[in-house]
Amino acid sequence: MLLENIQDGYYEVDLDGNYTFFNEGLLRITGYTREEMLGMNNRRIVDDYNNRKVFNMFHQVYLTGVPAHAFDWECIRKDGGRRYVEVSVTLKKDAHNRPVGFMGIARDITARKLAERTLMESEGRYRMIIENIQDGYYEVDLDGNYTFFNEGLLRITGYTREEMLGMNNRNIVDDTNNKKVFNTFHHVFLTGVPAHAFDWECIRKDGTRRFVEVSVTLKWDIFGKPVGFMGIARDITERKKYQAELEAKENELRQKNKSLEDANTALNVLMKKVEEQRLSIEDTLRNNINKIALPYLQKAKEKSKDKAAAESLRLLEESLNSIFAPFAHDLTSNLPHLTSTEIDVANLIVQGKRTKEIADVLSVTPKAIEVHRNNLRRKFGLTNQKAGLRTHLLALR
Repeated sequence: MLLENIQDGYYEVDLDGNYTFFNEGLLRITGYTREEMLGMNNRRIVDDYNNRKVFNMFHQVYLTGVPAHAFDWECIRKDGGRRYVEVSVTLKKDAHNRPVGFMGIARDITARKLAERTLMESEGRYRMIIENIQDGYYEVDLDGNYTFFNEGLLRITGYTREEMLGMNNRNIVDDTNNKKVFNTFHHVFLTGVPAHAFDWECIRKDGTRRFVEVSVTLKWDIFGKPVGFMGIARDITERKKYQAELEAKENELRQKNKSLEDANTALNVLMKKVEEQRLSIEDTLRNNINKIALPYLQKAKEKSKDKAAAESLRLLEESLNSIFAPFAHDLTSNLPHLTSTEIDVANLIVQGKRTKEIADVLSVTPKAIEVHRNNLRRKFGLTNQKAGLRTHLLALR
């Protein structure tokens, strides 16, 4: 009853491998009927490769008398399908202690084998990915000893695989960075929360230093107990170098900008002083003209009997007054493209002088004044317009 109700297959074969007894479990594994299975040779349900495995194992049990446990091979079912079986083999003896055959238990482990194969393929695929990424992958135990790593980490540290395996993380950091590393790993251990983009300075085997950016994740066993840490390490030395150069350039630009601001402030102060000095000189000159030149000019006008000479003196007085008129300054500063003669002509036009009068004051011909008037109209954009030149000049005051 026990043999017929267990899920595993029970079998007995003679020394030639012919089935002499079996249970329903073995029939479920092979797919044959009881009638077909009875007396069938074991070679019928294996290929050549597995037949050699089976023969060698049974022969070893026969020679030594020592049972074999968890021996697995591939079985061919009646429908041609294949199943993996895990078999135990025990030598069977008669009442006189003579070997007469073998007996044992056969367990269908196909699902487990397929799962193992899938796991191996998955592990192989991930191992290939890990070994081919440029970044470093690492696993350490709770004490910081390296238990697994890829070629990327070896490139960063400069150590060989044999040197790196079992090495403690403290060997590749100085005291300052060791404290940073310990604090981060300890925080991950206490909270279970991974750390991302944590950077520190690594000391390579040749003594040179590299900056690495590291992620840290707590590693658990199948019982949910912390057993270590794992993560990715990226060499960011070049990025750090560029950042330092950029910061240096920014500091240099800030210093230059500050120097320019200081120079601009000093220039503004200087220009203000120059302007103040210019105004002071103008005031002095104006006062001197008013106090010295104009009184003599007034006496000359009073004593002059000649009408033309009197008119010339009057125009001279007006010209001296116009030298310091705000309008003259405005023309000079706002319209630097005007010549000095054109500015004189513009001042006299504003005073209401006609062409001949202006020509007499400036000692030129009326035709020359007309040329200057036309130049003024062109420069003020009045060509082919009805607007009067004096009206436009008065509007500029």
